[in-house]
Amino acid sequence: MSIYFEWTKMMSVGEENIDIQHQRLLSQVNKIIDAMAYGITSKKVFDALAFFEQYINEHLAYEEKYMREKKYTDLSGHLLQHQTFRDEYAIFNKKLKSGQTPVNTLIEMEEFLGNWWIKHIGLSDKKYAQEFSRI
Repeated sequence: MSIYFEWTKMMSVGEENIDIQHQRLLSQVNKIIDAMAYGITSKKVFDALAFFEQYINEHLAYEEKYMREKKYTDLSGHLLQHQTFRDEYAIFNKKLKSGQTPVNTLIEMEEFLGNWWIKHIGLSDKKYAQEFSRI
């Protein structure tokens, strides 16, 4: 039996496209949990890395543009957190290319994404959502 993350309205940042992108990330976290519970394969790890790359290219760029347009007061701090995500992706990618076992990489990815979900999306993203809701 696996425990999955579920989207609730409380997780919303009040911007539909960002909420949809966050839901896709949550779905990816659940896929990684499935892979760990029911069998990790190299394909599943590479699929997760491909998602990471897409997430970086689409979501982070979209969210950064959104925050710039709204003149978010803590933009620089938020951008540093996004850079951490990009750096982690590069590390996971390098580990796989250097031959680290997919199991270890997937476990590390699941831990990172779980923490990202709680700390970044659950706390940091909610800060800009609260700021923008007062405008």
